[in-house]
Amino acid sequence: MSQKQKRGLKMSKKVVVISSSPRKGGNSDTLCDEFVKGAKDAGHDACKYFLEDIEFSSCKACYKCKTPEMKCFQDDGIAEILDDMMQADVIVYATPVYYYEMCGTLKMFFDRCYPIFRHLENKDMYIILAAGSSCGDALTGIRSFIGFSKNPTEKEVFEVFGNVKSQKDELKKVYDAGYNC
Repeated sequence: MSQKQKRGLKMSKKVVVISSSPRKGGNSDTLCDEFVKGAKDAGHDACKYFLEDIEFSSCKACYKCKTPEMKCFQDDGIAEILDDMMQADVIVYATPVYYYEMCGTLKMFFDRCYPIFRHLENKDMYIILAAGSSCGDALTGIRSFIGFSKNPTEKEVFEVFGNVKSQKDELKKVYDAGYNC
């Protein structure tokens, strides 16, 4: 294959989408589905984790995960997600905004990322916020978590208000971001 042909090929990426909505098909979860659909349509390996379907407990602050294996002692659904995040090229964090902050499920998930957060290197990050009227400080908290990664690139932030299913332009923007990630 010539260099020109190689440059013309779009590299397939591993995309991990974290949906922290308590409602399947809710606003932030719908946006996650659009991102995944776009990524898959572009030929990327994309998966979505709907955190409400995964039984997991809060971090116990025992520091047993601070070993070379970077594994939590809790045997639940989080280990698979963390492994996928380590392998991912693109990570999407999505949350409904409650009381001007990210939802508690996403915060609890971030706490469980403790074994790997400083080892997430060179990831493209997208943030999806769905709110009734204002995103308040939700973006600040998510950016703080992302800031612990090594060389993260914040690619795009989507702040969507109200019922997203009736906002075709917003759905298309998120789909396009997944397609072009």
